[in-house]
Amino acid sequence: MPLLSVLLPVKNGDQTIEGAVRSTLRGMPKDSELVVFNDGSTDRTVSKLATIVDSRLRIDSSDESRGVAMGLNHLLEITDSKYVARMDADDYSLPWRFIQQLHALRSGTDVVFTHRVDWRPERKRVTPTAPLAISDRAFPYYLMLSNPVAHSTMAALRQTVVSVGGYRNVPSEDYDLWLRLAAARADLRRLALWGLAYRLHPSQITASTEWRHRSWSDPLIAEAFSLLSVQRLGEPSRRLVAIGADQATPQADLLRELGEFGRRFKAAIHHLERPERYLVKRKLAQRITDVTTAVMNRAAVL
Repeated sequence: MPLLSVLLPVKNGDQTIEGAVRSTLRGMPKDSELVVFNDGSTDRTVSKLATIVDSRLRIDSSDESRGVAMGLNHLLEITDSKYVARMDADDYSLPWRFIQQLHALRSGTDVVFTHRVDWRPERKRVTPTAPLAISDRAFPYYLMLSNPVAHSTMAALRQTVVSVGGYRNVPSEDYDLWLRLAAARADLRRLALWGLAYRLHPSQITASTEWRHRSWSDPLIAEAFSLLSVQRLGEPSRRLVAIGADQATPQADLLRELGEFGRRFKAAIHHLERPERYLVKRKLAQRITDVTTAVMNRAAVL
């Protein structure tokens, strides 16, 4: 049984899979495996994978596409390591990532993320931002404002992920998992460390307006968010993006809902240390401003 299994689902990723796999293997410890799930690819993904010779690489294939969430659950089922990590077929893992994440996991964190640098290879441009840490105390509150981490930067104690049922077949399967983990009182945090070059391109699913709208309106994600809101704010709340995209409720009611959310949120984060509280409040102000503008303009794109 390896210590760490890195889970990588791919469908038709022949243009990027080789770089993703080689960069991941380069930073993995010896006692680990990279398990790639070929999700019904019809391009040259399989032949590209066949060029990579490494005893730590394992490939599992399906003739029919299962989708990301079900593919990841399948990978969880066929692996048995103590820790699991995520990687995407179009990103690039930085060499020190897994060593630092394993150190954090061994120190008691349940789920740990790294910061990312945005990567636009067609422009030959990498855009780093300040690698700010998010503590386990602040992480649930960041989640109530937006998703503060990239899925492909995750590493976790397997049992923690399994204990909440793994992934669900919803848009934003990663954000949905984070919400449920936070509500289960798991310790989630982000290291002040760049661990991944995150490829940005127009064809990625998260760039799709349709996908974003499905995520904002999904009832399972809304339920998970509301549960975390009850736990942290004392009352159920809607996601801010859902409020901003609401075209049916009168503007005055939406603005009142935003104001109530902001007041409860500020009261709830009072226990955070001052520097951390300042950063969370600043994020809250940015999100409230964005959503208020959307409500006033009846805009659905945030």
